[in-house]
Amino acid sequence: MIKKILFTSIIILFSLNCFSQKKNELRVYYGISDSELLRNDELTGAGSTDLKSFSEFGLKYLRNINNKLALETGFNYSNATIIIKPPFMGEQVASRKENFELISIPLYANYTLWNYFFINGGPMIDFQISDNSTDSQDGIGYSLGVGGKYSVKNFNFYLNPNFKRHALIPFDKENNHQKLTEFGIQVGIGYKF
Repeated sequence: MIKKILFTSIIILFSLNCFSQKKNELRVYYGISDSELLRNDELTGAGSTDLKSFSEFGLKYLRNINNKLALETGFNYSNATIIIKPPFMGEQVASRKENFELISIPLYANYTLWNYFFINGGPMIDFQISDNSTDSQDGIGYSLGVGGKYSVKNFNFYLNPNFKRHALIPFDKENNHQKLTEFGIQVGIGYKF
């Protein structure tokens, strides 16, 4: 009897899935950003840091709640080169370079406007995987974005300009904590299933 109920339940679930709309989308993307490590109050006489060649790539999963609203999560890997210029101490000291790497896990809402535009944003958890002389970016941040998409059968091609602020709530609080801030753009392709 239990086998019949289990078999019937599985058949019903598979048949419902066959007639439902495509509720899932998997996206792969690449992005570049203009980014800076900002402080609330700049320190007078302190050295400076510049981020160069900031890029990201990742994978996103979208689950549609209805025709307009979806939840968006995934995995994002970012890297850049940090150029550190020490403060002037009477004689010139050479600047140095450090590699910067960050993994982010977003939890966004994605709202479709008309058929070709969307707004996305929400919190993200960041884990800095490189060891740098700058403040750690481990913590909770946020992102806000607007974008455009174009569908061809089950594929979506999209462009997503965005603003991100990392370590808004840092896991390890420093005095006058540096926070990574980005203005970026992502280009990607998605598959609906």
